[in-house]
Amino acid sequence: MLAWLGLVASGVGYFAWNQGATKVDAGTLAIMNNALVPAGLIVNLVIWNRDADIPRLLLGALIIVASLWLNHWWSQRRQAAVS
Repeated sequence: MLAWLGLVASGVGYFAWNQGATKVDAGTLAIMNNALVPAGLIVNLVIWNRDADIPRLLLGALIIVASLWLNHWWSQRRQAAVS
């Protein structure tokens, strides 16, 4: 079981993450890297029913989504200026 989680599941996860990292810009990659923290908290909350500060979790998620939107808007604006 431990070998499966350590070698296969983590290996495939890291491979997929790095494949995706080659297909997005640096801003999106940085934002999604920061999204791992709230995602872990959500998994902890849903699966193991641990305590979490829901308002702060939602605020953090909102900030991350707003950051993704702002990065996308900025990238589109920059591409339009170059074209």
